[in-house]
Amino acid sequence: MEIKAKFWIENKGEVVLGGGKTALFLAVDRLGSIQRAADEFGMSYRHAWGAIKKIEQRAGFKIVDTRLGGRSGGAQLTARGKEFIEKADSLLKDLQRVVEKRVKRNFRKITLR
Repeated sequence: MEIKAKFWIENKGEVVLGGGKTALFLAVDRLGSIQRAADEFGMSYRHAWGAIKKIEQRAGFKIVDTRLGGRSGGAQLTARGKEFIEKADSLLKDLQRVVEKRVKRNFRKITLR
């Protein structure tokens, strides 16, 4: 038996960010490219760009800074975006660890068939 939990951040009742999208933002910053980050997650550039714009709109601030220009182009997180994404990622991972620890403690002696 498994108990699953998902956590996300909301603003005024709208989902802003969850664990999967924090990983996308961190990949954009690490790789310097929305396209490369999208490829890493098996999604289209259009889907990744749409998710980024939706999250920025719901968060109320710019998270990704983009530069046009072929080889000199690319993308990275803004200073405020990087702080937000890193804190959100840390919080979401901490919450997941708490749930997993509690499940192990509370259900370790129960066997199901």
